[in-house]
Amino acid sequence: MDRDSRAVADFGVRLLQHCAQPGENTLVSPLSVLSALAMTANGAEGETLAQMEAVLGLPAEELNCFFYSFRKQLDDNTLCLANGIWFNEDPSLTVEEAFLQTNADCYGAELRRAPFDGTALEDINGWVREATKGMIDQALDQIPPEAVMYLVNALSFDGEWEDPYQSYQVSDGVFTTEDGQTQQADFLCSSESLYLEDGQATGFLKYYAGREYAFAALLPREG
Repeated sequence: MDRDSRAVADFGVRLLQHCAQPGENTLVSPLSVLSALAMTANGAEGETLAQMEAVLGLPAEELNCFFYSFRKQLDDNTLCLANGIWFNEDPSLTVEEAFLQTNADCYGAELRRAPFDGTALEDINGWVREATKGMIDQALDQIPPEAVMYLVNALSFDGEWEDPYQSYQVSDGVFTTEDGQTQQADFLCSSESLYLEDGQATGFLKYYAGREYAFAALLPREG
């Protein structure tokens, strides 16, 4: 794994650590968050830029190169990573051309100037629905009067298992939560050969069709 990939993976772990709440399930997309923040960093400078780069783990220019290369390798039929920038058509708003061009070139960001009213709201939500193949119905429920720009990332994953689960591999069972409570759950049962282990967790990899992507399941050691 190269330096950029390690930094991106490290950002994902740190993001999960900060988002996780005791007793609650947490679902977060580090790639989506990183993409949106990296686009934002292209409009920052000085101390603001320095602080953003410290959190993101890489200089903005390196993130631009990473996402440019990453997008070139994507199989859009499985993983769709779409970016868009909407900015208010108010003539008093000036947006730096270099900011827009960099995000268009490196992140494939669609650029749209529009009145920030109900039309723009439906336009953004419609774009998100299309980009995620209907998996995400809407991203916004309103556009506040003070809003001047939206940097939007829409990410969806639609993969099939390399070895699909059959009906006989699904069974009812009792799942014990972290606090010791139990609940009924459906279990997917299979034998996997790609075993993962370190000093803090065990787990496995299960490939999706085509082996471009894999599901990683990790179980922390007790305590």
